[in-house]
Amino acid sequence: MHLSISTTKNLFKNTTLLVYTDQLVVSGLSFLSSIIMARLLGVQGFGIYSIAWLGVLIASSVNQPFIISPMMTLSGKKTTEEKDRYLQALVFKQIFFAAALSILSFLTVLVMSVILKEWKVNSIILAFPLAVFSFLLQDFFRKYYFIIGKPQKAVLIDVIAYGGVLLSAFCLHYFRDMDAQFILLLTALFFLYASLVALLSLKKLQFNLNEIKSALSEHWDFSKWLTATALLQWFSGNLFIIAAGAILGPKAVGATRMAQNIVGITHVLFLAMENIIPARAATAQKNGGTEALFRYLWKFTMQMGAITFTLLGLITIFSKQIIDVCYGESYLEYQHVLIGFCLLYVIVFLGYPLRYAIRTLENTRLIFMSFIFSSVFSVACAYPVINAFGLNGVVAGLMMTQLITLGVYVWSLRDKIRWL
Repeated sequence: MHLSISTTKNLFKNTTLLVYTDQLVVSGLSFLSSIIMARLLGVQGFGIYSIAWLGVLIASSVNQPFIISPMMTLSGKKTTEEKDRYLQALVFKQIFFAAALSILSFLTVLVMSVILKEWKVNSIILAFPLAVFSFLLQDFFRKYYFIIGKPQKAVLIDVIAYGGVLLSAFCLHYFRDMDAQFILLLTALFFLYASLVALLSLKKLQFNLNEIKSALSEHWDFSKWLTATALLQWFSGNLFIIAAGAILGPKAVGATRMAQNIVGITHVLFLAMENIIPARAATAQKNGGTEALFRYLWKFTMQMGAITFTLLGLITIFSKQIIDVCYGESYLEYQHVLIGFCLLYVIVFLGYPLRYAIRTLENTRLIFMSFIFSSVFSVACAYPVINAFGLNGVVAGLMMTQLITLGVYVWSLRDKIRWL
């Protein structure tokens, strides 16, 4: 029995709507959570929590290219039967990998508690690894359910995870003081619960060691450059923030995090793009070759760029009012940081279609090379730039790292995009 063309279009529209609804849930609840945490913890406390959360993002930056990005691209190139076996193997691979990274996180806290005794790192020795494990699992399952055509389940587990952290933090602050350790424990609890809901909802799941080995080999061939790139990307992009904390103190990190959270509303678009564009780009190349791929990416850039740039422009115009309403007067002195991040995110967006093209063409070594250049810049310039220009130097440094990677992408693809 075949679906009619109109029915197929309706299914596609419904799926697309759920994708954007999910990203709205994630970004919206994350945004509200950051506001509540920033108000409860203050600039100093919020900065300390933000530094701890960077560790979770390090683990995610490795997990994304090693498991999730290959899954989003390679699953679209498989037959139905191959795809089913492949995705089942990835569930077990993700559980093992998340456990390994959580153990590594535990050992990292042990080492850092000796090096940075005054930061009292040992207070998160259990909360941090648990947050890493649960966050990676939940992020995997939300993408998994999009791949298997059940976006409503992805929305559900995101509501459980992000909504649970938000509501519990808001309610419990009436009964106890909030600190980084307790918020990380709340994150671990609700993200783990969401992951268990996702895991138990899978009707058919079989352990097949050969399939797991096959998926591991396939992902390594695809993502060996992406995984190394992720570490370089995180290092080049966050070194300025880490240096800001070391040179300027936790308040600088809190101010930077405030700006990131506000412009992070664009992640509704960015994350939805990550869920949709790689698979469609792969399909476009499969059906029409490289020319069809770049035609599709050009159309995507024009459409999503108009929305993204308009949103960033509005944030810039009303930056003072947004900070005052969301974070309070104590954050108003950092208005210039927010405006700088709006300009930064213009550059960030422009890198997405070029990166999708490189990934679809499976020439991910180019991405790796781009972040080598940006990492070299970060190592060479982070300390002197921040020491000389303070928070303005942080924003300027982040812009330069993005411009460097963007320049490498454009130069490498110049022959393929010249016809545009």
